[in-house]
Amino acid sequence: MLTMHDLDPLLGHRTAVVTDEGDRVGSIGEVYLNDATEAPAWVTVHTGLFGTKESFVPLEGATVQGDRLVVAYSRDLIRNAPSIERDGHLSPEDKGVLYAHYGLDAMTATAGGDAAADGTAGGGVVTPERRGNGSPWMVRSEERLRVGTETHEAARVRLRKYVVTEEASRTVPLLREELLIEREPITTRNAPVDGSLFREEVLELVGHEEQAVILGRDTVLVERVRLARTTVTGRATVREEVQKERIVTSVDGDASADSDAFGPGTRTRRSGGRLRGRAAGRGQAVSTDDQADRIVTNTPNALLKGKNKRR
Repeated sequence: MLTMHDLDPLLGHRTAVVTDEGDRVGSIGEVYLNDATEAPAWVTVHTGLFGTKESFVPLEGATVQGDRLVVAYSRDLIRNAPSIERDGHLSPEDKGVLYAHYGLDAMTATAGGDAAADGTAGGGVVTPERRGNGSPWMVRSEERLRVGTETHEAARVRLRKYVVTEEASRTVPLLREELLIEREPITTRNAPVDGSLFREEVLELVGHEEQAVILGRDTVLVERVRLARTTVTGRATVREEVQKERIVTSVDGDASADSDAFGPGTRTRRSGGRLRGRAAGRGQAVSTDDQADRIVTNTPNALLKGKNKRR
């Protein structure tokens, strides 16, 4: 079973996610933890054109091989996974849909390290409900940001054609004749027979050479240019203050919102509707803030404010 020690080096580097058959699926997104065991349970994978689609994949059977995450499910199964809103929390309904798609048994998956199914972080109506001999339930609510996009004009580009005069040069090869004086001794074979002795003579030979000249100008088509649009995908982080309800337990009427009342290292966890934690002294309060499925992310995300993050 993978741990965050295995996955930490892969986060934030667009690590490739491949199947055990070697097919590339996309790049790693974020890791979802089990709320009870804090073990990695799900990973999101950026798929589709420009990585705009994000699919949930179980980490059951996954391994880390070098700088790649190898998952135990086929590429088509992952890319056709149901679209789940990534808001830092998998609801029981979301998990049920994913279990059905990947052919997982919900009870087995939860026992084996799946994201906890009893988290109740989020808004809702306070509905009293009794279980056994306990008191009515108290529901904690919080605000979450709803983020959208708006299109604004970012730049305006124009193309303009104009004429300039520049100096052009071309290099061409040239031929040139060179005049040589050749001398050879007189022999019986080349002795003159016309008796041209002691007679004035003039011999003339003309040498030629080529010169570069401009014959004219030719107009040729070089290239064509136009303006076009293309779409790229980026990321933006928005931040805004939100309200959250906090629930504390007080003994003998003393209430305190300080969750560190028990000293460093104190932790409380909701499990099955009961409060677990280090025994409190008389009059001390224990924070019972509900912790839903927590997400490990490599990018700041305002939607996940207040969740357990790891970079």
